[in-house]
Amino acid sequence: MAEFARWITERDYRAALMAAGLALLPMLAPLSCAVLSLAALQRGAGAGWRAAAGAAALLVLVGWASGAHPLAGVISAVMIWAPTLAVTQLLISSGSLSAAARLATIGALLLAGGWALAAPVQGEPWLGLVNELVTPLATQTGTDPVLLSERLLALMPGIIAASLLVVSLGGMFLAMWLHAALKTPGAFGEAFRTLQLGPGVGGVGAVAMLVGLAGGPAGAAAVAMPAGAALMLQGIAVMHGMVKIRGLHRGWLIGGWVALVLLSPWAMMAFAFYGLLDTFLDLRRRAAGRN
Repeated sequence: MAEFARWITERDYRAALMAAGLALLPMLAPLSCAVLSLAALQRGAGAGWRAAAGAAALLVLVGWASGAHPLAGVISAVMIWAPTLAVTQLLISSGSLSAAARLATIGALLLAGGWALAAPVQGEPWLGLVNELVTPLATQTGTDPVLLSERLLALMPGIIAASLLVVSLGGMFLAMWLHAALKTPGAFGEAFRTLQLGPGVGGVGAVAMLVGLAGGPAGAAAVAMPAGAALMLQGIAVMHGMVKIRGLHRGWLIGGWVALVLLSPWAMMAFAFYGLLDTFLDLRRRAAGRN
């Protein structure tokens, strides 16, 4: 797989074709981010942006040939490609996964909070999208659908910011893993196990989540969404780090990932709380010191 990925990213046109093809399939669209990020890691940030431009041009042609609006697929693709390439460029320039993830998280927090405060989400197409989600959810929970719609609309900036953050970081993580497999096996694992967002981001996230849970302003609740997503990723990194430091069996990792898939959203909240603790207590450093 790593050799195939290297072959794909050796030329801009190959990476563009692969990214465009994956972007046409909604379930595989996030993988297109990994293709572009890997091109940037392999051959410099410019290669990733050139491949993205080529892929966007291909999507315009596909949209025109299919009779759809030429920009219909490009807009959604660029919304996930641009953040991924931006955070990959941060990684290349800083040389630190933690620094890149920290800056990406700060950007997501600013996006969610600024959007929620400056331009509250209302009207179409948001209302139609929310109504599709509200109908089954209101039936299951017995909640007033109008009230539920209002809450989801208020949270939409945070949901979108959190989604962009997870997709961009996830695409970069996959690209880093493939890049490390080709250059220095094991390097990605070492970098991921030390992922640290820092007490500043943790503090902002903690305050936003507390204010949001207490029914505070919509901006705080929106900020809590990307903050929780970023802290969840750090919580996963802490789990991997602790298993490595303490020499635990790999079954602990399997159990953690199974819980994350089967017990969400409760498991996601637990990992976010675990990551929040680590931002203040540096659990991995303490565990390494005891060892």
